[in-house]
Amino acid sequence: MNPKKKDVLLPPARAVALECVNEILEHGQDLQAALDARLRSVRISMVDAALCTELVYGYMRLKDRIAALLSRFLKDDSKLPNKCRIAMGLAAYEMLYLDRIPVYASVDWCVNYVKRQFSQGLGKLVNAVLRNLDRMGGEAHDMQALTAGMPRSKQLAVWYSCPEWIVQMWLAAYGEENTLAYLTAGISSAPVGLRVNRTKPGADTLIEELAAHPDCLKRNGYSLLFPAGAAPVGMKSMLSEGQISRQSFASQEVLAVTEPEKWQGPVWDCCCGRGGKTIALLEAGVPVRYASDTSRERLRGMREELERLGIEPPFSLLRSAADPVAPEVWEEVGEVAFRTILADVPCSGLGTLSRRPDARYHRTPEGVRDLIATQAAILDNIAGHLAPGGRLIYVTCTVNPDENERQIAAFLERTEGIRLEREWQSPQDSPYMEFFYAAMLRRA
Repeated sequence: MNPKKKDVLLPPARAVALECVNEILEHGQDLQAALDARLRSVRISMVDAALCTELVYGYMRLKDRIAALLSRFLKDDSKLPNKCRIAMGLAAYEMLYLDRIPVYASVDWCVNYVKRQFSQGLGKLVNAVLRNLDRMGGEAHDMQALTAGMPRSKQLAVWYSCPEWIVQMWLAAYGEENTLAYLTAGISSAPVGLRVNRTKPGADTLIEELAAHPDCLKRNGYSLLFPAGAAPVGMKSMLSEGQISRQSFASQEVLAVTEPEKWQGPVWDCCCGRGGKTIALLEAGVPVRYASDTSRERLRGMREELERLGIEPPFSLLRSAADPVAPEVWEEVGEVAFRTILADVPCSGLGTLSRRPDARYHRTPEGVRDLIATQAAILDNIAGHLAPGGRLIYVTCTVNPDENERQIAAFLERTEGIRLEREWQSPQDSPYMEFFYAAMLRRA
């Protein structure tokens, strides 16, 4: 292929999806960030944007299963150009899981793209592979037919498109029934979670109206749950006016479990990220005095969200919670010891694969070990800033005992004067398709 040759014209949704997946797989870009950036950079209809989003999320959820199906008709797909392999995978996803798109349309755009972008011969190969896939019919949806003869962990890894080391870890820690629940959630579409901004006038009326919406699945306080892809009429304007925010219902649930209405101030959110939990706490009147994170971009995102919602920001600091804070910083904050510290720590994110399907491909056992060490360092550091009688709330969005209960057990074993009050984990049959862990600790 001529290296100066530009990508040929593709239907808009497929063109953006192809570039997004390439950014995710070849450059390690975060899925939602890649999708947002691409959709902002092109003029595309709402219909095409919706199809593009479905293609990117759907393909990333089932990438390994699709690759296994296509490999039945390919001797070695590693020799294919990256974008050829991705285009074929996206077309296969359409053929297998998007009934409203005719099979011939999926085959045509993919084959034409490969012929013009790469070669006529490669286009003919792709055409033959996709036609053979279509001829599989129901067999393409049969786990046993695809994975016969494989060890059980490999069968599950291929069918549920999840790295085998994760499957093996879950089987050893939780057993097959729970593992199947986590794997099934990981290839499912996550429902839509909303949070009404209770600091705005009319919030109580708005929450009642939204809870009465026929699509609303559940209400918990100022939190609402809608089916995947559903949204109440006027949601865009409610977002722009700061009346509501998007936040995973499961994320709101784990925060509610820790009973923030009982938290005493001052509060330090030591791993605030973009401020999802920080802002939810501030909306509820919890006295969050101090929020810190390692990313300037995430802190900027939190400030922008607070401005949209009309909420006064807490004191924020660009710093790792694993590192001791200089005394002069504490003098500026005006606090040395906190009555409550929230540690929503960096983790492997294996409980949120439905919402972040690319996370499974970015994680490695070595990387998770580094995260576990970081979590331990955060716990050791922040414990020194917990006031007598103060509470430490430890939260993860992962399903891994080494990051959850074993991490807390090890911390308690090496730390005097702190006790465990309660542990909580999302049930494996959670309808929210996400799984969180929380430990509530208190200093004597």
